[in-house]
Amino acid sequence: MHAIGRSAAAGWLVPFLLRNFSYWGVRLMLLGLLLNMTVMAANGGMMPVDAAAVDAVGRQDVQELQVGKPIAGTKNVLLASQDIKLPGLSDSIILPLPKPFTKAVSVGDLVILPGAALAFLEVARRYHQSRATHFVNLGADRPRGMQAL
Repeated sequence: MHAIGRSAAAGWLVPFLLRNFSYWGVRLMLLGLLLNMTVMAANGGMMPVDAAAVDAVGRQDVQELQVGKPIAGTKNVLLASQDIKLPGLSDSIILPLPKPFTKAVSVGDLVILPGAALAFLEVARRYHQSRATHFVNLGADRPRGMQAL
């Protein structure tokens, strides 16, 4: 997918997240998405990663990649460290997981993940509360002596 297409695809999430802004988890997800979109926009539409991060992850041979070119099968573009704009927001944080699960993530990713978990819990809680209220209200409409236990 073209670099601009990737940024546009991420942009399609913004209206959904704004529509559900009442959830704190969604607010975190929106913040993380905006952080990721900012660094991607500043670096030509793809998430920048440097050779050290690619090497630490170990899925690609850095010697086979070209600086400035997208990394096949990813949303990343390999850039020299000094050429990355907003380097603190790029995929530069290496998760210390055993290979092949090692992953380079961004600050935005680390904000999105707990946001998604919190949003899930908030939605589940609201759903549970609305179901409980619904069943309580059903019992109020029944004739005396026939209320649900």
